[in-house]
This record gives sequence, structure tokens and C-alpha cells, in this order.
Amino acid sequence: MAKPVLLVHGAFTGSWVWDKVIAELKRRGIRTSTVELPSQRADGTLERDAEVVRDALKVLDEPAVLVGHSYGGAVITLASADNDGVAHLVYVCAALPQAGEAVGDLIGRDPEPQGDLGAALEPREDGTATLKREAARESMFNDATDEQVGPILDKMGPHALGTLGEAATGLGWQQHPATYVITLQDRQFSVALQQEFASHVDTVVKVDAGHGPMFTKPVEIAEAIAAAAT
Repeated sequence: MAKPVLLVHGAFTGSWVWDKVIAELKRRGIRTSTVELPSQRADGTLERDAEVVRDALKVLDEPAVLVGHSYGGAVITLASADNDGVAHLVYVCAALPQAGEAVGDLIGRDPEPQGDLGAALEPREDGTATLKREAARESMFNDATDEQVGPILDKMGPHALGTLGEAATGLGWQQHPATYVITLQDRQFSVALQQEFASHVDTVVKVDAGHGPMFTKPVEIAEAIAAAAT
């Protein structure tokens, strides 16, 4: 029987990013659940995000496949550390930090940076920020059609900026089997940076997509997750 799957979204989005992937996993008989990260609000922190994930894992009846997208990679890295509720990690074009590294550090050391995240942000007085609509279109969903991307951009929201400077205090990828999905058209994390992330895991999958492959290549993403769950 397939292991359950817990899906963790990235910055500026919510659990809705996984809807198409969930439909594909359900067709394969795989149980799925999602979380809403506190970092969608001004009081959100990386640790609070990780705690929400830990609590969601406790509800499941067996160790799960924990999946993270983008910033969600830092969340699953921390949440899975010393956690026997995790059977496998799947990073979908996701941050994979080393000891002492924050997501902002990873972006800063990208050997082939594709854009300027700072210029794409619209900071708010409460310490959160949103992404400018056109910047999100170009940096995250460059492989999506106008028909696909419109509803996505309408749903995007704020993210607590402080989380991007918080280092993970535990590295779950050192303790669990892991898969990395490299997205070959990504303009958020370059292919070169993702290849460095992927060098630390057991299994590597390449998908010809931008930074939002859940929308444009849901079958391929579901297949990578299903392989870890079965």
C-alpha cells in the first residue's frame, strides 16, 4: 500500500497550488493532505511553518512522503529533522539548505541568477510582501499559457519576508531518503543551483517546466511523488 503524502506549498501561495497534483495522486490511489503555512501572515516564521507540518504528520497513521515546493523545501528540511513520521522527502524545485543557510542565502549564492527577487517584491508595512503580477508571471510561470496563469496570479498572496532570512536548525535531508525534481525552465532557482541541491539526495528527476510545475506538468510531478510513495 502506498504511503500517505503531505504537500507543503511555497511562498506567496497556498495549498491550492497542489490541486492538479492531488487529482493525479488520487487517481493512483495515493492519500494526500496539505497544510496552510503561517508565513502567509505577518506573524509567520520558518519555525512556525515547520511546527504546522510536524502537527500534520502526527495525524497520519504511518510515516509519510513529505513534499515541498520552493520555499517549502526549507520548511520540510526543518520539519523532517529527527522526525520518524517522515518516510521520504521530495523537493520540487525547492530550497535545500545546508547548515546555517536561509532561503535568502541560497538565492544569493545562485551561480546563474535568473532575475532579481528584490525588484519583484512589493513590501507591506506589516513585514510581508507580495509579488508584482508581471514579475510573478515571468519568474515563476514562464512556461504557462495566459489561460493557465491568470487564475494563479489572482490567488497569490503575501509572505512574511523574515522567513527568507531564517536558517534551518535541522537538516532532515541528511536523515531520510530524498528525491529532487529539477525544473529545466526555472527562472527562480537556476538549473545550476538546483543541480547543487540535487547532489545531496538519492533520486533526481528532471521536468521541462518553470518554477510552477504543479500547474503545467502535474502528471510528471505526481509520478515523481508516487515513485517515492510506492
